[in-house]
Amino acid sequence: MLAIFVLAVLSGCASYHPRVLVPSVTAAAFQARSLDNPKLRTFLAHFGRPPKHWPKRHWNLDNLALVALYESPELAAQRARWAVVRAGVITAGQRPNPRISFLSQHHSIAPGGVLPWTLGFSFDVPIETAGKRGDRIQQALDLASAARFQVGETAWQLRNRVRQRFLELFAAIEQIKVLKAETAVRSRMLELISQRFSVGESATFEVNSAQLALQRTQMALAAAKAHAASVRAALAEALGLPVGAIADTRFDFTSIDRLPALQQLSTRTLERVALLHRLDLRRALAQYAAAEDTLKLEIAKQYPNINLGPGYEWEEGDSRWSLSLLSLTLPLLNQNQGPIAVAKARVTEESARFAALQAQVIGQVSQAVVGYRGAVQTLHTAQNLFTTQTKHQRMLDQRFAAGAIGSVAMLGGHLASLVAAQDRLAALYQAQQALGTLENALQRPFTEHLSLKPALHEKSPSGRERARA
Repeated sequence: MLAIFVLAVLSGCASYHPRVLVPSVTAAAFQARSLDNPKLRTFLAHFGRPPKHWPKRHWNLDNLALVALYESPELAAQRARWAVVRAGVITAGQRPNPRISFLSQHHSIAPGGVLPWTLGFSFDVPIETAGKRGDRIQQALDLASAARFQVGETAWQLRNRVRQRFLELFAAIEQIKVLKAETAVRSRMLELISQRFSVGESATFEVNSAQLALQRTQMALAAAKAHAASVRAALAEALGLPVGAIADTRFDFTSIDRLPALQQLSTRTLERVALLHRLDLRRALAQYAAAEDTLKLEIAKQYPNINLGPGYEWEEGDSRWSLSLLSLTLPLLNQNQGPIAVAKARVTEESARFAALQAQVIGQVSQAVVGYRGAVQTLHTAQNLFTTQTKHQRMLDQRFAAGAIGSVAMLGGHLASLVAAQDRLAALYQAQQALGTLENALQRPFTEHLSLKPALHEKSPSGRERARA
């Protein structure tokens, strides 16, 4: 009977199956990643963005952000950590296992014909009191909630990184276009000045100046091309893909020219949105709740657990039962005051951390709003100057066609237009940077109709409600 009981217990035990991690295999799997993966198409469709054509012809920021969520090794590692913390809930819910002890006693003096042994066994059944198990489970649930918010933070950081690389690639490509146009104009200008020099109509200084300006533009163009290649590689890294996976990818940059206005949203409204939605604040609240659970658990440990100990002994046909009705450890000397003091201090620490983070968030939103409004105003100014210069260039082209001005003057107007285009590109880049800073302060993509629907209270996995702002 005992053997059957032992076998039944062991049959329910988990077994270990080794999973060999081979670096060369994982590296080869990474190098095989591509944007043509059919599973990636299913993933995009799951988020409401089913591509009409596959492989996709153009990739915009929203699509690339989803690619990062699908492919990112960093996010996969954070999800694995969340799974580890969730497994802690199972551990916290486990009840103490009973213990069985087998007893034997040898008697030095025994009647003739009687075995000098007494055989028996005893059970030790621990029973937790004062709700310790419930406190332990709640602590594990709150830690799992904090880990879940950490996964969300990682996902947002990935999106932000992809957005930054996407913006940098746009600026690099546009810069190359402008520098190519400038190289063509300066080459033509050098040709014209050289022709004039050959007939004595221009000085050596003019030829040298034009030549130097062309060389500088060519060097800037070469540097811009190298920078674009570097940014493309950085974008691939942010997406969790090898560089070759996006070597020939076409990107859709149309959304970069669209910047939301802030007329309908006050700074106070944006601060409220951040306080309601930011994942780091919600994670800090979960960590505070876990600290409170720890304090409750340490206080509950002042009350002793109970141990029941039934037993049985047999000696030459004489069966003897025993029952230890109560066995407990009395915390009379210290009453668990040390761990309780540490837990109280940890609650105070987590409260102070949350308050500091909340104040930091409010300051970040205020600074981001001011920075974004200033960047948008600068962009408007650059756009107006570019528009004015474009009109002026058309006028110069018309006068050149009518023979009123020469080629050099007309090309000079083209150079001025290219300078205005570069200024506009720089202002647009700065405005998008400022928008990214504002989105980071809110930890969500910015629109002019930000939702305030989430209530001030959110139910935790345990069903308990707690404030979020």
